[in-house]
Order: sequence, then C-alpha cells, then structure tokens
Amino acid sequence: MKEKELIYRAKCGNKDALEAIIEKYYSDIYSFLCRRIGDKSYAEDLTQDVFLKFSVSLPQYKEQNKLKSYLFAIAVNSSNDYFRRNKEELVENNFDNVSYKTQFEKELEKAQAVKNAVMSLSPKQRDVVILRYYHDMKIKEIAEVLSIPQATVKTQLYRGEKNLKNLLKGELED
Repeated sequence: MKEKELIYRAKCGNKDALEAIIEKYYSDIYSFLCRRIGDKSYAEDLTQDVFLKFSVSLPQYKEQNKLKSYLFAIAVNSSNDYFRRNKEELVENNFDNVSYKTQFEKELEKAQAVKNAVMSLSPKQRDVVILRYYHDMKIKEIAEVLSIPQATVKTQLYRGEKNLKNLLKGELED
C-alpha cells in the first residue's frame, strides 16, 4: 500500500494503517533519538511520544512534505523539549556492559570513538551529521526537518565533517 493511501486511511480512523505507518518509521525515529539524546530509555519514551503526537495531529497533517521529514521534525522538537525540561547536556551513551570477544574489541573501540566524536559536536552540527549520515537524508530534507535554510545545513555539515576529521585523526588508523 502506498504511503498516501496509508495516511488517508489513518486519517479516516483505520488503526491498521496507523500501525503500518508507525512500524515503517519507528526504528528510524528511535535510532535518531538514541543518537541525539544518548540514552536508550529516554529515546524509547520520546519515540512513543513522537508517534502519539503524530496520531493526535494526524487530522491536521497536510501532505506537502514527506511524512518521514514530518516525523523527524516532531522528533527534533520532542527532544528539544526534553533538553529544556531536564536542562541537561547530552549524556554519553556507553555500550552495554557486555564482554565482547577479543576479535571485535578494536572495531568496537573505533565505533565508540566515532560515536563519542559525533556526540561532542555542537548540537546543530550533530543533528545535521546524524540526519545526513545515519538516516541518509538529503540537504533539502534536513532543512525541512530542522526548519533552517539549506545553506545553513551545508555549512553545519561542512563544519561537522571538518570537526569529526580532527577529532578522529589517528583514532581510525590500522
């Protein structure tokens, strides 16, 4: 079933259509919020909040933008609300305390270094980098999600890439 038809059916009260939309985008929204917030349990709560807000606002939803961009915009706003309410800086998200096999330790260390470097970027740069490289969004989509001009997205992406390169210098060699 096409997305427009799902949206139409969901607007008409079809719960299966709404569930299909949620199922389609849940993991993308959750992984974005995990990366943005740095805490899996808060990300789970906020992901549910995003889809609750979406279902409540569904009757007013206008299909001018992609649904994906609309949902990511809700996720950005929900996480901004979270930061305002808690007045916390980003929390470092460490891997679960699970012992990994020796052959994977170097790869995990590299992944952790990249994760830490992304988390140390400014919030604007981090959002743009996460949406571009983890969620494969185009500049135009990122601009829609973050409600900023495309030129600003390009600037923040350039600066974020430059900062990541400096932060990871020597970390990923081997």
